[in-house]
Amino acid sequence: MHKLGHALVIGGSIAGLITARVLSEFFEQVTILERDEIEDRPVIHKSVPQGNHLHGLLNGGQQVLSALYPGFTDDLRSLGANRIMFGRDVAWYFPDGKAYSPTGSLREPFDVGLDGHCASRGLIEYVIRRRTQKVPVIRIETGKAVREPIFREGVVRGVRCDDGRSVEAEMVVDATGRASRASQWLAAVGCAEPRQTTIGVDTAYSTANFRVPDWYDGESLVFISGPAPTHTRRGYVIRLENRSLLVSLIGRFGDYPPTDREGFLGFARELHCDLTWRIIKDGEQLTPIAHHRFPASVQRHYEEGPILDRFIAIGDALCTFNPIYAQGMSAAARQAKLLGEVLSEHLSQGGGPDGIAADFYSKAEELNRTPWNLAAGFDFSFPQTRGERPPGTEERARYFAILDRLQTEDPEIRRLMTEVFQLVRPLSALFEEPLHSRVLGLI
Repeated sequence: MHKLGHALVIGGSIAGLITARVLSEFFEQVTILERDEIEDRPVIHKSVPQGNHLHGLLNGGQQVLSALYPGFTDDLRSLGANRIMFGRDVAWYFPDGKAYSPTGSLREPFDVGLDGHCASRGLIEYVIRRRTQKVPVIRIETGKAVREPIFREGVVRGVRCDDGRSVEAEMVVDATGRASRASQWLAAVGCAEPRQTTIGVDTAYSTANFRVPDWYDGESLVFISGPAPTHTRRGYVIRLENRSLLVSLIGRFGDYPPTDREGFLGFARELHCDLTWRIIKDGEQLTPIAHHRFPASVQRHYEEGPILDRFIAIGDALCTFNPIYAQGMSAAARQAKLLGEVLSEHLSQGGGPDGIAADFYSKAEELNRTPWNLAAGFDFSFPQTRGERPPGTEERARYFAILDRLQTEDPEIRRLMTEVFQLVRPLSALFEEPLHSRVLGLI
C-alpha cells in the first residue's frame, strides 16, 4: 500500500493526537497545529473548558488506544491511574440504596471482564501526547493558531495560520472540538453549513479535587443519582492519581451547583446521599472549584453534504456528546480508528485522498448512533429536555426496560448490555435474534 504525502491535524487535544497517530500509518508526514502552548506534564488545555470535570475512558475507547499505543494502560497505571472493573468497581447510590447499573436494577456487583481506568483528563491526555510524540513522522507545533483552510478547485489544500504562514497538505483534519469553525469556513467558500441535530440538556458542573480522607473506602467511581424526571441533581466521586478524589456536583435546567465553598457544600448536603458532603466537609481541598455549563449535544451531519474532499471533522468537531455519560474520548478514538479503516480501504485499491471524506462521514454517522441514541434515551426522560428525539426513542425505551429486567437473571444479556454501553459493540447488537424476539414477546 502506497503512502500519501502530508496530513495536517488542527488541534492537539485527545481527538487530534489519536487521529495523528492513525494518519501516521498512511502519510509520510503528519503535522499537528495546536494553538495552546502545552507543558510536558499532565495539564489541562486552556481551550478545553470541560477539562477539570468528569472524564472516563470506556472500554471501547481503551481498546482502540491499547492497539495504537501498546502498553498504554501500563503507562497510565505507572503514573497513578486506578484500574477498575466495570460491574464491580462502579456504583450508583440511589435514594433506595446502592446499585451496580445506571438504572438501579442490579444490586450486586458482577464481573464481565471489561476494565477501565480512573484518571484525570490531564493525565490521560499526557500519556497519549507523550506516546504520539514518539512516532517519527509526527510533528507537534504548539502556539500555532489556524486562521482558515486553503481552498483550490473546490478541494482543501492546506491551511493558513494567524502568523501568515501557509502549510500545504493532502488532507486536513479538524479536531478543534466544540469550538470548531468549520461551518464558517465552509460558508466562506459558498458551501452550506451542515445540518445540525441538537439536544438541549442545560447541564452545569461544579468540580474540585480533594485529598482522599482516611475514612474513605468506597468504589473508585461513584454516581449519586436518582430516577428521572424527579431527580435532576447528581454527584460524582472518582479516584484519581496522587491519592486524590474528584468531586463533581451536577444540576440541570437552571438548578446549577454554586462555585463558592459554602454553596458547593450546601448543594452536596441536599443530595440524598451524604458522601460528597462528607468529602467536601472533611477533605483537604486541592483545587479551586471549577464550573462549566453544557447547553446542548450537537451532531453535525456532514454526511448529507456538500462534502469538501480532503477535509475531515472528527471528535467533538463532528459530534458533541453530553459529557455526563463520559462518551466523548471513546467516541473520538473509535472515529479515528474508522478513519484509518477508510484510508486503508481506499489506498489499498490504489486510490488517493479524494472520496475519503464522503466515505468516512457516511460510516461515522452510523458509528455515532450508538453513543448518541444511548445518551438521548436518558436525556429525554426529562420533559425539560429540548430538541429532536431520535426516531424510535419511545419504542426503544420500552425495549430497554425489558432488557434491563432480563439482565438481572441472565449473565449473557448483562454482558451484552455492558459491552454496548462501553462502546465495545454497536447498539444494533441488542436487536439481533433470538434476543429481539424474546424481548418483543414480553412487551
